[in-house]
Amino acid sequence: MATPSPRTRRLAWKRWAAAFVALLAAIAFGVYWSAGFLDRDPVHLYGMPERPGTAPVAAVFLSGDMGLRYGMGSYVVEALAEAGVPVYAVASSTAFAQRKTHAEVQALLIHAIREAQRRSGATRVIVIGQSFGADMARVALASLPPALRAQVAALVLVVPGTDAYFRADPLGFAYVGAPDADAASARALDWLPVTCIRGQDETDSLCPTLLAPNVRRITLPGGHFLRMDHDLLVRTVFAALAPVLGTHLDVPAP
Repeated sequence: MATPSPRTRRLAWKRWAAAFVALLAAIAFGVYWSAGFLDRDPVHLYGMPERPGTAPVAAVFLSGDMGLRYGMGSYVVEALAEAGVPVYAVASSTAFAQRKTHAEVQALLIHAIREAQRRSGATRVIVIGQSFGADMARVALASLPPALRAQVAALVLVVPGTDAYFRADPLGFAYVGAPDADAASARALDWLPVTCIRGQDETDSLCPTLLAPNVRRITLPGGHFLRMDHDLLVRTVFAALAPVLGTHLDVPAP
């Protein structure tokens, strides 16, 4: 049997390399597609009335960089809706598929707050951000115009990072180099009740840096994904919001 020539071996290696690269590209495309990066509308409504109602409070939820189809965000918004809190949810994978400026990040949240109020009839909103969404929420709220601040009842940050990048990327390629915002800007969050939830094993959490008296820091077991214990996360979020809203939110039974 003839031994393949060096040229034949090089061609075979190049074909295998090309096939491997094509496979990786297909996997990456599948991740971005399934997470909602190709969707047109980032807005998802949960428990929102068809006509403006009389809900005392509504919620604005900013998802992680995998959107609302993955992770624990869907459990949180569905539980809030079942408890009677209308939710205006933004899939970060769609809304931040392209890099935004600081002004655009803030404008997006302001629009979400106003739309949540308009659709629900609520006079105040709670803002909840998960992972990437928590980074965007704290950046936008840190410089929220004073006229809107009275309309935000509370902020819940779920596993926020110390650095914020203004483009969502579940594969992490966009999260290198200088961040678009660092932890220092979060110090301006001194005008509303803040709950910051982190994983015990996280090493780059924003929560330990938030030392103002208006911040409640909560540590849950696990790392960034909190052991995927969505029941514990929902109960923690509800417990954090109950005193702020002046009422007791019952966690829906599983």
